[in-house]
Amino acid sequence: MRILSELKKCLKFALISGFLLAAVFTGCNNPAEPEEGPTPSGPVIAWFNGLSATVDLYFPVSDSLVTTAYITGDVPNDLLYLGSDKFAILSSTSAVLQVVDLSVSGSLLHEIAFPVGSNPWAMATGDGKLWVTLMLTNQIVSISTADWTLDSAAVDVPDYPYGITLAEGNIFISHGDYWPEITPGGITVIDAVTLEETGWIDTGQNTTDLWYCSETGNIHAFSSTYTDDGVVSIIDPATATISAQVQTGGNPQSPVRVGSTFACCNAFGSTVFFYDESGSLLSTWEPDSSLTLAGIAVSGDTLYMTDFNADMVYMAEWDTRTILDSLIAGDGPQGIVAVDR
Repeated sequence: MRILSELKKCLKFALISGFLLAAVFTGCNNPAEPEEGPTPSGPVIAWFNGLSATVDLYFPVSDSLVTTAYITGDVPNDLLYLGSDKFAILSSTSAVLQVVDLSVSGSLLHEIAFPVGSNPWAMATGDGKLWVTLMLTNQIVSISTADWTLDSAAVDVPDYPYGITLAEGNIFISHGDYWPEITPGGITVIDAVTLEETGWIDTGQNTTDLWYCSETGNIHAFSSTYTDDGVVSIIDPATATISAQVQTGGNPQSPVRVGSTFACCNAFGSTVFFYDESGSLLSTWEPDSSLTLAGIAVSGDTLYMTDFNADMVYMAEWDTRTILDSLIAGDGPQGIVAVDR
């Protein structure tokens, strides 16, 4: 148990600094093969487990938990719902994208390899393409979702592209640090048609996650130097300008929304931040000081939180902020997505 605990501490440091040690994980990615079969209907909560390299599924209507529903590549770090019961899974050290069928566990519809050592980090979709940031080659690449072929031409961008999202005919790419190298951070704006750089948004050092909220039309950018200085920048994509900033402290990531209120977690900490797009930090909530939150998602009025060290997913009531139940996850649960099918 001590060895596992120390390994998880190392992974935590590797993830927040952007420094990935592929050799550390080689012996961890040996899960049992999933049993292929149909999954339950209704909404689904999906999360990837960074240490066991698996994806688990939970179906709230039937209270069904499907563990090891899919096997990922080494060090999965992004999970994206594509619609039509399809999920994309991105794994960094394996440099591979997998597309799976949500309605059938164990399925693999497509697999696309990226250059070895490119460290694909995040995904976004739009206009029939899936865009991926290649963090260690300082590029973004696109994949046709019609035939799942990788476009041959990559687009060069400034150092260490992390997050990516599309809005208002542009591609927005955030830039973070890669220990021990420090970069200016910020967001590159690229025209989605010409693929030429059209602007730069100064969101500060080590801007990692990006999230486009289609309901409000704004982009949320998350920055932190891991010294309790976390900031959420609210960006108007039409003008590529910052309209407000929320001083959260900590290391904010994994945003969700209920009504006009947003929430994100303090990555590998124990706090959930609640804020609005005017720039106000409305409140904070610490369910338990021992938590190591790695992602949150919301379905209806239920908040789901992954606890990386405890290998658990906790369910909480959004309004009262009380823990309702817990689910056993794979080893090192991290990114989590809720889909209201």
